[in-house]
Amino acid sequence: MDRFIQIAVLSAVLAGAGPVLAAPEGGDADAFIIEAKDHAELSKKFCAANPKIEHVIVLPASLFVDSEQVICANGPYKLYRLVEHDDTDDFEYFLDPPSYSKETRLGCDGKAGRTMKTIALNCRPLG
Repeated sequence: MDRFIQIAVLSAVLAGAGPVLAAPEGGDADAFIIEAKDHAELSKKFCAANPKIEHVIVLPASLFVDSEQVICANGPYKLYRLVEHDDTDDFEYFLDPPSYSKETRLGCDGKAGRTMKTIALNCRPLG
């Protein structure tokens, strides 16, 4: 439940933050926050994201309903969600990278209540 509250608070804070929070002036950020409202915007921003740093992606939960893919230059990333086996009130959300790619890529996951309309994924570099 604590994780659910953290995601809800993060989503509420980000709602007023604007579409993308950039790196601090004069330097690289350790993480970027990306917001996408639909599949096209997610594809554009996610594929352009630096895979060598952490990201938080805020997007509609509805993007995970049909198990779509985000097609980037290094391959397809799969969007899907699963019902949490020990907590059926939650979904686990995934944006999985292509397993065959040798490049650094992002692996993303998160957890949110089944009724949440906006969710956040934590993305980390995979090498």
